[in-house]
Amino acid sequence: MNIQESIEFNPAKATVLIVNKTDRIKMFCVALCKEQVLPKHQAKVPSFLIVLKGHIRFLIEGEEIEMQEFQTYQIPLFNDHEVKGMGEENIFLITQELT
Repeated sequence: MNIQESIEFNPAKATVLIVNKTDRIKMFCVALCKEQVLPKHQAKVPSFLIVLKGHIRFLIEGEEIEMQEFQTYQIPLFNDHEVKGMGEENIFLITQELT
């Protein structure tokens, strides 16, 4: 699968593309347009983020974390956070450990 060719950018809402899912992991990509926000939510399982394209602003507990392509972040469990697309086209990969 070529993620960049498979995912679509929708100015009305964030788009999600499932990359892989087993009984132990779930990998998915999120596409955000510029200034688009993935609304506040929580990670309920261990989740690891990698920026694949563009750059994002990760907002968690009043802190803003600017992330560029290829930067990584271990998302803390049960903390409200949101993500904002800062580049024209932004793609990040989330890998979740399922129990």
